[in-house]
Amino acid sequence: MSDDTKLNSIVEPPPLVADVNDANTTPRPPPVPRLNLAALDEISRADPALFEDRRADPPFSRQVMTTPLHFYVASESLTNLWCNWNGYTVADQLTSLDDEYAALRHGAALADISPLVKYRISGPDALAWLRRLVTGNLVSLSVDEIIPVVFCEDRGLVVGDGLLFRLGDSEFRLVTEERHLAWFMDSAIGHNVRIEDVSKTLAAMSLQGPLSCAVLSEAGFSGIENLRCYTAHWFNVTGMPVYVSRSGNSGDLGYELWVDPDDAPAFWLRLLDKGKAYGVKAGGFALREIARIEAGIPRAGVDYLGAFSAVDPQSALTPFELGFSALVDLNGEHFTGREALRKAKTLPPRYILATLAVDWSAPLTFAAIRDGSGVAGIATSTGFSHALGINLALATLRPAAIADGAVLHVQAEVREELSLRVISAAARILAGPAVLLPARHLVPAPLVTRR
Repeated sequence: MSDDTKLNSIVEPPPLVADVNDANTTPRPPPVPRLNLAALDEISRADPALFEDRRADPPFSRQVMTTPLHFYVASESLTNLWCNWNGYTVADQLTSLDDEYAALRHGAALADISPLVKYRISGPDALAWLRRLVTGNLVSLSVDEIIPVVFCEDRGLVVGDGLLFRLGDSEFRLVTEERHLAWFMDSAIGHNVRIEDVSKTLAAMSLQGPLSCAVLSEAGFSGIENLRCYTAHWFNVTGMPVYVSRSGNSGDLGYELWVDPDDAPAFWLRLLDKGKAYGVKAGGFALREIARIEAGIPRAGVDYLGAFSAVDPQSALTPFELGFSALVDLNGEHFTGREALRKAKTLPPRYILATLAVDWSAPLTFAAIRDGSGVAGIATSTGFSHALGINLALATLRPAAIADGAVLHVQAEVREELSLRVISAAARILAGPAVLLPARHLVPAPLVTRR
């Protein structure tokens, strides 16, 4: 149908008017043509193929987001303890934290880390945009190498951090704890770069522990022991491709597997089966958190608030205040916030993120860190280290609290049947992470024969 025919079908002809020849009759104006609204609606109807299929259920009917490994992880659960991670329902503990921690430090622990946010960054200007986004130097980053990164806004305050993978000459993957797509899209204006959130199209699992290399070798990952720390490699296991990186937050030898969601269950079951002889156990989110605290790794949204998340601007921190100084290169190319960070480096920090050891041999819940003058800081993450037999915390402290001779302590309420007892425990600042084992960097990685 031509455009003229469509238009004619929309406008209805006016009704016929009788010819009036009476000279005394004032001629009436011709009637206005009436629109055929039904025909107009039909033409303006949008093509349904341009839109997603309408769900039969209302959007609020389902409130549980599950990962591709959810039901396979659930089959390992003996506790029915779950928690929320980035909107996904994940296992908090599968057996007991004691058993899972023993597997992590003496064998290997397998965990579902699919809720991490994954971005695919590609295009001719992908590297140029990343150089402007992150504070570190990416000039020497080769294909299949990984680098921890942090990115800031114009005032030099941290927006977020993550791991950057170089998958090809102009293709990268950025893994973060929180979502930053709006900020990335705004900062990419003027660059020929494509940024995609591929979180739902990529499953991930973590295998950490001193025998993790042996488990992967047993499962068919030939040559895995030669993979260097912060590098990655493609493997083909039983016909399924999998990208394996030597990375993790346990402070020990460990690997992370990035796979197609449809292949993830097969790898999960294979690693549990082949790892039986090495004491592999499935671990939950609580295990991941205590390992992260032992390794001294801050978590976005918990140990610090991003510059766009903090209601009070004073609550946002610079990379220097978060212990990210090694990730900032002020002598390289321009990046967002560089001039502000140059100035910040010459000033004393407002806060310092440190690892605290609290001398108390049972798990404690506490927040305030005190010195002789009052509250000296706040504990953002706490946990009981089974390896050290003490409570650990990542804490944001005022600089005066770490001065030589400063005495710190925490107060906690301990329940004793129907009463509460307030205790005061001594706290000391550790010079570095509580757990950082040498096997984390060894090449070739420790590889034991099957027992």
